Amino acid sequence: MLGTRQNVIVTTVRSPWFAVAGLVAVAVALGGGHVCARLAFTHGVTVLTAATVRSLSASALLLALLVMRRMAPLPLPVEFRGTLVLGACVIVQTLFLQFAVTRLPVTLAILVFYTYPFLTSVATSLLGEHRLSAPLLAALLAAFAGLAMVLGVGPGEVDLLGVAAAFGASVGFTAALVLTPRLASGMAAPMRTFYMMTTSAIVFLIAAGVTHHFAWPTGGVAWTGLIGLSLLYAMGITGLFLLLPLLGPAQTAVVLNLEPVAVAAIAWIALGETLTPLQCVGALVVVVAVIAYQLRIRRGSGVSDPARGPGHGPGIDGKASRRWKSTK
Repeated sequence: MLGTRQNVIVTTVRSPWFAVAGLVAVAVALGGGHVCARLAFTHGVTVLTAATVRSLSASALLLALLVMRRMAPLPLPVEFRGTLVLGACVIVQTLFLQFAVTRLPVTLAILVFYTYPFLTSVATSLLGEHRLSAPLLAALLAAFAGLAMVLGVGPGEVDLLGVAAAFGASVGFTAALVLTPRLASGMAAPMRTFYMMTTSAIVFLIAAGVTHHFAWPTGGVAWTGLIGLSLLYAMGITGLFLLLPLLGPAQTAVVLNLEPVAVAAIAWIALGETLTPLQCVGALVVVVAVIAYQLRIRRGSGVSDPARGPGHGPGIDGKASRRWKSTK
């Protein structure tokens, strides 16, 4: 519910590149969060602890945003039930991916998880939002091939249950991207995202209490990793679901292919991990694929991104987001 005073953060984005740049920042933030998570996990932080704290951090950030905007989360709106489904999608994605990395090499689990850009594009195409065009397919395939090089995935024996779990995480995240503009479509993006993240935080809190697997870090490096993960995840996931209604699921998924590239680059800078020439080439392939697709869709039709689809409900400020229009 809006108060008498409204501090408009973004009413209309005049250029689609603003939202694309925002998603690049989201990919970097989430990538940095993965590097911090690696620090935390190698120094004794449990997966459930990390999942709980990062969800609570995201909820706190979104609540602060709602307070700034004078938007009251209570009483619960009628569309609240739709956000429970979105929260469940985030929970499924988190749990399945963490299970997958216990059965597979981390790089393989991440690569299987990154089938979600393709799944998202196929799902939105089947729902009639856009045509599964050749440029979109080319960008997705090139980015996936580049990710395989960046992650250094090679042939070898695989655990089918681990692959199934990673793919399940991909399906869960696909569902979150595709359903976000459809469930609680009349609700402003900050409010919808707050309910979604709070749902996942409550579930993780209950799981932590029941299983007794929650434990605060005991060392400085572990604390640094957990705090870094919490802050970067909160900023990244909040930015992602605020920008999603502006670009649509398919284009959002294409840009998020940059996240593993960000992980490799940040690990190289912050942790001193080496990058092979093949990994560098793979990173370049991903970046070129994303940029080329963005340039292609801007030069195309006079309306918006062909992978964006029709109306996505209220944008960041609760007003209907406009479609991008190119000027020729």
